[in-house]
Amino acid sequence: MNRTSKEIVAVIVSFFILFVAWYGSYLPMRKAEIYISTLQGMQSQTNPVTSIADLENRISVPLDAMSPIGQEELVRNMANSVLGFVQQSQDATSTAELINFVTGYFEPILAQGKGMSFGQDVYIMGAINETAYTKTGDKTYLDAAQKYYLEGEALGPNRPQPLYGLFDVYRMEGDMADAVMIGNKILANWPDDQTVQKGMAQLLIQQTASSSPQGKPANGK
Repeated sequence: MNRTSKEIVAVIVSFFILFVAWYGSYLPMRKAEIYISTLQGMQSQTNPVTSIADLENRISVPLDAMSPIGQEELVRNMANSVLGFVQQSQDATSTAELINFVTGYFEPILAQGKGMSFGQDVYIMGAINETAYTKTGDKTYLDAAQKYYLEGEALGPNRPQPLYGLFDVYRMEGDMADAVMIGNKILANWPDDQTVQKGMAQLLIQQTASSSPQGKPANGK
């Protein structure tokens, strides 16, 4: 290889190293910095969030920043923050707007069907939709929560989060048979869970009452 060829190769290698450093290190670091700065600004008393649109506009800046890695983590963190807003909000319209906003960023991630914390991503979407149902009464959210929890259970049959989510959803739906099935599965893994024990006792009372002749106690007397 002559001198000119070596110099060309050296230049190409140098550009490649710079590109890798920029793409693989600088962009993820910059994206994280923008996200942290955005959160700090939202918590500032001098520049508080004034509306749902303001919240979405601010969070969109770091989420839309280009980076080969880090998007899934930021979207997950954003969803947890939005879940807090949904839990506090009494406005059904605001809840719907926030759910649509989160879903728009989560859908490309969930469409991949895999990831380092994919099961957690699925669970968060279930939790957000479950909370949205309790705030709005819109069964569309409850159906979505059930779908995500079932997907989470399929990914990890004994993971507690989707199991507890399904236990809540089935009770909200009045699906006592599936609620009892999931409750038994939870207690088989965590037999000392008193909250689920109480929930199961209530379900058994409801089952007994519903199977008794109308207007007569369960013992038939």
